[in-house]
Amino acid sequence: MRTGFAVEFFVGEMEFGGLCRDVSDAGIRAEFNGSLAIEDTGILHLLHPIGQLKLEAKVAYIERCQAGLVFVFQNERERHVTSGYVASLASYLADSQVVEFP
Repeated sequence: MRTGFAVEFFVGEMEFGGLCRDVSDAGIRAEFNGSLAIEDTGILHLLHPIGQLKLEAKVAYIERCQAGLVFVFQNERERHVTSGYVASLASYLADSQVVEFP
């Protein structure tokens, strides 16, 4: 689902601020300030007005100025909470869509 909210990715002592462009139950695609490497693993903070979510993620790919991160779930509860968060984002975005009539 297309988005546009702030994220932070912490890899060791390094912090990368970014803008989430797409999110799903499995991960995100985002633009980050700074250089990430494939396989970098760290703590991802999703910072949306509906609420924040913090979980482990790993860089799966880098394409142009964007990186794809997959969520690394520690247990089924984290997976369930993340799915609920993404569903809430989808609902929020659907409710905030502006409909233009000709």
